[in-house]
Amino acid sequence: MSTAALAAFLTVTGAGGTPQQSIVITRRAIAAGERLDSSALATTTVDKHTADLLHGISSIDVLVGSVALAPIGEGELVQRSAVLAGGPNEPTREFSFPVDRDRALNGDLRSGERVDVLATYGSGADATTTVLARDANVIRVVDAKSGSLGASGKLIVTLSLVSADQLLDAVHAAQVASITIVRSTLAGDTTGTRLSTTGPLARSGAGR
Repeated sequence: MSTAALAAFLTVTGAGGTPQQSIVITRRAIAAGERLDSSALATTTVDKHTADLLHGISSIDVLVGSVALAPIGEGELVQRSAVLAGGPNEPTREFSFPVDRDRALNGDLRSGERVDVLATYGSGADATTTVLARDANVIRVVDAKSGSLGASGKLIVTLSLVSADQLLDAVHAAQVASITIVRSTLAGDTTGTRLSTTGPLARSGAGR
């Protein structure tokens, strides 16, 4: 929504009432695929009802590191549908895969959380469990559907992976291994040194 259109909309809807809420607009034109930073964004204040109608975003911080999905003109409102929000600042690769609900905190995962991803190959005493990624960013979580029967007991989890090697390992594991997701959002500095374990004696591999 352009500056002129936004101003007209605010006039029609009677903006200026209380309570007030900020919405984010652009300081300059944004190209499709551009990663947003705070220097490209500003806020303006409207009443909360108008902010809800506009489907705007109230915080610049929420948008920093997001990617524009389409061109956004100078002074335009930044709508949620126009950006891929919540991404980290460093370049990443996004990957979606199915995982059993009971191996993903029974579905108690939210966008923006951090998780460790483990893959178990084989079964029984000969099984090997390997760490695929630590502190990966959760982009979204949805229920997998099974035709017209509704939820299938699996989740489709989309993660942000920094390393191309992590992506390769994760794609392979999604095809041949059992994947477990562990919440690490509140783990702090507790990362261990082992990256794999095998059999009942927990023989472990050194970090790589």
